[in-house]
Amino acid sequence: MPLQTDVSQIVTQSAESQKSGVIDAGAVPLESILCTEELRRRRSRPPDYQKENGALLVLSNALADTPRTVLQTLADTILEVCQSGSAGISLLTTDEGEAKFCWPAIAGEWKQHIGGGTPRNFGPCGDVLDCNTPLLFRNVALRYTYFQTVTPAVEEALLVPFYVRGKAVGTIWAVAHNSQRKFDAEDERLMLSLGRFASSAYQLLTSLDALNLGLARGEKKELALRLSNTKLESLIEERTGALRKLTISLLQSQDEERRRFGRNLHDSIGQYLTIIKMNLDAMNGLGRGDLKQPELLSQCLHAVEECLKETRTISYLLHPPLLDEAGFESAARWYVDGFAQRGGIQAKLSFPEKMDRLTRSVELALFRILQESLTNVHRHSGSPTVEIKIEVDAERVSLAVRDAGRGIPHRVMEQFQRSGNAGVGLAGMRARLVDLGGELRVQSDEKGTVLQATIPLHVGTRRQPQRESAA
Repeated sequence: MPLQTDVSQIVTQSAESQKSGVIDAGAVPLESILCTEELRRRRSRPPDYQKENGALLVLSNALADTPRTVLQTLADTILEVCQSGSAGISLLTTDEGEAKFCWPAIAGEWKQHIGGGTPRNFGPCGDVLDCNTPLLFRNVALRYTYFQTVTPAVEEALLVPFYVRGKAVGTIWAVAHNSQRKFDAEDERLMLSLGRFASSAYQLLTSLDALNLGLARGEKKELALRLSNTKLESLIEERTGALRKLTISLLQSQDEERRRFGRNLHDSIGQYLTIIKMNLDAMNGLGRGDLKQPELLSQCLHAVEECLKETRTISYLLHPPLLDEAGFESAARWYVDGFAQRGGIQAKLSFPEKMDRLTRSVELALFRILQESLTNVHRHSGSPTVEIKIEVDAERVSLAVRDAGRGIPHRVMEQFQRSGNAGVGLAGMRARLVDLGGELRVQSDEKGTVLQATIPLHVGTRRQPQRESAA
C-alpha cells in the first residue's frame, strides 16, 4: 500500500510544532513506546554467520562496482536479512540552519519516499542519537502523531546508530508493518555489523567528495587530485579484496564447523538416544503385568524414535557424511530426494552416466549451491516442480537448477545484472564460485528461473552421457 501522507512533509510539520514549543496533541511519553528491554528478553534466533557473510559480500561488491549505491545496498540488505517490511538509512543534515534527518536510502514498502525524513528533536532517530544506543519502538504514532496518517503503519521499529569517524551521524532502521513480526537480538547484531562496514565505505566516499569539491574551488592542484583519487581508489580496492578473502575464509570455517557439529550430533546425542531406545525395546518385551504404565512406555518409544529421526536429519543437513564418503553425486541424490518429500515439490535430477569424484572444494561448493538454490525455490518461487542438471566435460562442471515459479522480482534481477549480486543467498553462491574461478548465471521471468553455476576443472575429464532420475 502507498503512503497516504508524503513522508517528506513530516519534517516541516513537526519542525513548526517544535519552534512553537508545542508537542503534537495526544502525544505520550517516550517510555510508553520504547520496548528495548523486551528485545533483550525475547528468545533470539541463533547467529546466522552465513547470512552475515553473504550480506557483507553484497556490500563489498557494491563498494567495488557501484560505490555511490552503497547506502541503498545497505537498506536492501537490511530488508532481506531482517525480513522487515521497510528498511532505510537516516542521516543528520542541516537545511537553512535547521537540523533534521533525511532518508537517502529506503527499501521495502516505503521505498518511494526516499528523500523524506523526520525532525532532529522530535522523532525516533533523534532519540537514538540522544541515547547513543539501539532502541526498539512500538506504535510510534502514539507519541509522534505525524505518523498517524502514514500507511502501512509502524508496528515495531528497530533503530541502531550509524557512525562515521566514531560519531553518530544518523541511524539504520528496520520497520515491521505486521504485528506478527517481532525483532530480536540477532536483528540488532546484524544491523550493527553491516552498519560498521557500510560506515567505512561511506566515509571513504565522503572524503573523496570533499576532496573533489575542494579542488573544484581551486584549493589544490589537479595533480594532487589525481594522486589522492588514486590513493582512495586503491584503498577501496584493497579493503574490498581483503573483505572478499575474509568472506571466503569464513565460509570455509563455517563448512568445517558444520561438519564437526553434524558428526558430533550424530555420534554423541544419537548414540545416547539409541541406547535409550534399546532399553525401552527390551522393556517393551516384558509382559504387560510387569509394566505399571505400558501406555507411557509406548509414548516414550515413539518420542525416542522421532528424536533419532530428527537428529539424523539435522546431522545430515549440516554436512551429509555421504559428501565425504561417496561424493557429490550420492549426497545430491540424497538431498534432492529429501527436499522433494519435505517440500512437496516434484524434483527431477539429471547426472552424467558415470561421474568421477571431484576435488573436495568443488564438491562442497556444488552441494552448498544446490542447497541454497532449492531453499530459494521452496521459499520464494511457488513452483510445483524443479529440475536439477549436472554436466561435466573436459574443462568444467556445471550445475543448473530450473523452476517454473513466479520468477525473481525485476528490481532484484536488475541489481544482479548490474553488480553481480542480488540478495544474500546469491552473493554467497557467487563468492564460492569466484574463489574457484567459476561463474554464476541467472535468468528469470514470469515463467520461472534458471540458475547455472560453472566451475573449471583440471584438463582430462571426459564428456559423459546423461541419464535422468526422478526424486
